[in-house]
Amino acid sequence: MAVVPIKSKGVAYLLWFFLGLFGAHRFYLEKIGTGFLFLFTGGVLGVGWLIDLFTLGGQVDLYNALHGNSGGNVNQNQNVVVNVTAPTVPINGSAITQKVSAEKEILALTDKSPVLSLRQIIAQTSLESDEAEFAIKKLLQKAWLSNR
Repeated sequence: MAVVPIKSKGVAYLLWFFLGLFGAHRFYLEKIGTGFLFLFTGGVLGVGWLIDLFTLGGQVDLYNALHGNSGGNVNQNQNVVVNVTAPTVPINGSAITQKVSAEKEILALTDKSPVLSLRQIIAQTSLESDEAEFAIKKLLQKAWLSNR
């Protein structure tokens, strides 16, 4: 498995300040599509560039979290313990198992390892990549809101 380097907020903000209107900070975070959008529109006429002033730190944290790195301050001081059991309801002698939410499947993995990559989550759960990525973003947003 390839090691993905941690992206730095300092580097991202330097790229944003000096070359942000050309999307350099977007390319740095491997957001190729929006990087080209910024490149060809001058940072979406400067509005997107200005918005990134306030959102760039979170974008770096999200990148690091999704790629299995704990750079930044994403959930470093937060312990989450979740016991996940799928309740069974016997109906006519058979047992029906309820589906566990994607967020609970991911949180259950943190008992084994506090830092997980997207690949590890997909390999160790029943989630597809899009579903896992959406659940991770949802968990990170909840963690960010609870830390405010």
